Amino acid sequence: MNNNDDDVTATEEVNRLAQAADAEAEYLELRVEPAQPPRLLRFDEPFEFDGQKYKQLIFDWDSLIGKDFQRAERTFTKLYKADRNEVVLPEMKHLYQTILAAQVANVPPGLIMKLPRRYYIAVRNEALKACGSSPEEEKV
Repeated sequence: MNNNDDDVTATEEVNRLAQAADAEAEYLELRVEPAQPPRLLRFDEPFEFDGQKYKQLIFDWDSLIGKDFQRAERTFTKLYKADRNEVVLPEMKHLYQTILAAQVANVPPGLIMKLPRRYYIAVRNEALKACGSSPEEEKV
């Protein structure tokens, strides 16, 4: 018997033990929310930013992939100046949520930052949900 046969036998044994453990294990199912349609934010009056007028913004949160969150975090890290003693959770900061929302809507982050309160809060709440948190969950 050569080493290759030993490897196959060892692999088969590991797989057999893993299957036996799986049969005895109890799992909690990972909860995945149903797909959501894109969100449309319609402005009462066209919103002007950097000489361009916007009548609406479309936020397709379900179009995000893991790399989008990582890209938003890299951008956040470049822009956010943390105190040396501060532990920062980017997804809980307005700046990160703004960056993520701007990516999804394909607009500059500055546009999101300049939105009037009633629009900004609605967009921020959607960004929080995209990050796995929401004001409704925090109240419970």
